[in-house]
Amino acid sequence: MNWRRGLLLAGIHLAVAGSMVFMMEARDDRAMSDAEEGIMERAVEAAIKPPAAPELVNPAPAPAVKPENPDEGEAVIFSPCGMWVHYVPQVVVVQATEMPADLLAGWEDVCPPGWTLAGRLHRIMTWQPTSSSMATQRKIDAGLGLMIAMQWFLLGAFPLVRNPSWRRWWGEPGSFITVCAVLAGFLALFHPVEGAARLPASLAMLVWFLWFGLLVWRILSFTWRLVVRRPVAAG
Repeated sequence: MNWRRGLLLAGIHLAVAGSMVFMMEARDDRAMSDAEEGIMERAVEAAIKPPAAPELVNPAPAPAVKPENPDEGEAVIFSPCGMWVHYVPQVVVVQATEMPADLLAGWEDVCPPGWTLAGRLHRIMTWQPTSSSMATQRKIDAGLGLMIAMQWFLLGAFPLVRNPSWRRWWGEPGSFITVCAVLAGFLALFHPVEGAARLPASLAMLVWFLWFGLLVWRILSFTWRLVVRRPVAAG
């Protein structure tokens, strides 16, 4: 068990993901502040607006017109779950480089499944952040950070590729994903080049699939060795 390597990888990934989460929280705070300022400005404009003429205060109600088509009176429910969502580079960095933890947390997912942390907390993605949605989002952010720390402590302490050479660090999936995460996170910090962060993040996602395949292969190989040894031990 290489617990020092696990702590090192956990700290690196927490620093990268934490900076992306902080940028998303700052964006939502600005959006909520701008919305509140807009409401205040409209309230002030309504207060200083001259009153309407008496004959226009209570106009006669227009006669109700019954729709010819019965479907015209039905309410239309809009759901963003079936739409193609364009995520900002900061979100892509976290979703790609921290894929297992992000799948469990449902962080910044428009329609998170019910088994994720965001789904459990009944988080609903709205076009305009509110104080209640921000409070729920902070809980999801904290849960994501805890999952990332546990994930990389285990991956660093128990690497699938034993004793990788420093000259071939790319041969160990955890090391390669970490390098891609640092590069993608660095690029995402700067607005002019933040779009370039998608490339190393995509490479990290591909290596995650490689890691899952290697994990399945190791489990199958271990199971096969147990099956083969059992008749020998019995004899």
